[in-house]
Amino acid sequence: MNPSRSFPTLLLALALGGPSIARCGGSGTPGMTNPGTVGVSGTYQIVQQNVENTCGDTGTPQNVQGTVTQTQGSTAFVLRDSGGTNFTGEVQSNGSFTATAVFGPDAGGQTYTQRLTGTFTANGFTARLSVDVTPRNCRFTRDWTGTKS
Repeated sequence: MNPSRSFPTLLLALALGGPSIARCGGSGTPGMTNPGTVGVSGTYQIVQQNVENTCGDTGTPQNVQGTVTQTQGSTAFVLRDSGGTNFTGEVQSNGSFTATAVFGPDAGGQTYTQRLTGTFTANGFTARLSVDVTPRNCRFTRDWTGTKS
């Protein structure tokens, strides 16, 4: 104990800064236990919503199912969606993540370079998917909401 601080001063310091001290693990996503090592593996129902599209597609994107696998103690994860894409990524201790994938070329010769950025929570995740399509030279962006099953 610091002799220059009185006991009431220490109690006040704990009360004002208590949450970060009391957790002993730093800040994190509410309801999660260190998402960098626990809590992101599972099955997710993913709703997609168009944000931007220069490829000329006008339909509503299909909802997909995703399976996240992560080795306990690792920040690395893989998200496999039922659309056939395998994203590889890293999750941070606050739940934020970035994952990438390349799909193709498909039957039409198009390659889809994809980047998914978002945040895991105790119940799922929210993310933005950005996709560059070549050689067609267009791009589309979708918001994803994943609910953990």
